[in-house]
Amino acid sequence: MHYLFWSKKLNVHFGYWRWGDNPFDREAMLQRMNDFVASQMGISASQKAQVLDIGCGFGATIGQLQGLFPKARFTGIGKEAGQLEAAKMACPKADFMQSDFQEMPFATCQFDAAFAIESACFAEGESKEKLLAEAARVLSPGGVLVMVDGFRKHGRALPYPVAGLYRRSLRAWGMSALAPIGKMEAALLRNGFCEIKRRDISWNLAPSLLHIPWVAV
Repeated sequence: MHYLFWSKKLNVHFGYWRWGDNPFDREAMLQRMNDFVASQMGISASQKAQVLDIGCGFGATIGQLQGLFPKARFTGIGKEAGQLEAAKMACPKADFMQSDFQEMPFATCQFDAAFAIESACFAEGESKEKLLAEAARVLSPGGVLVMVDGFRKHGRALPYPVAGLYRRSLRAWGMSALAPIGKMEAALLRNGFCEIKRRDISWNLAPSLLHIPWVAV
């Protein structure tokens, strides 16, 4: 029920705002984030692509992308049984698997594209090596991985008291670490990702982030 306070469509992530958009329409921004991810995957509406949602939540993103890519086959993986049951009801044409996305039960080279919206941060370690190795394994040659997440701009030690607040925040959200961008990019290269594109969308996320105090109250 708490998730429904954030999104009636159960989009469990932050939204994407563009200049001219209504910053008070949170649901529209959340759906626009799904559209943004879709635009980065490198597949067409006519392609019979196999697409993986890494950390699929309630399946809201898959439900929206099914309308954009009607010939694609979508698979979602997550750990929460209740969320996956809701996802199956919302997206009966998609496949959903309850498993750790760092040890995926999929065949090698099974997917043409994969995306992770605010889920890679829950993987182990700073470089997220295990997750990236699995993503590389299940993607076919030329496959695309799209990640939208929180990252640290550097791997240097944080000053006190910021370090303490950072550690408490991670524990509260069940995370081990946010990935420093440099370590993440090095891990991507080690695991065979050869064309890495980085885009800072912090300001695009800021308006929906500012909704947190209101929703919490």
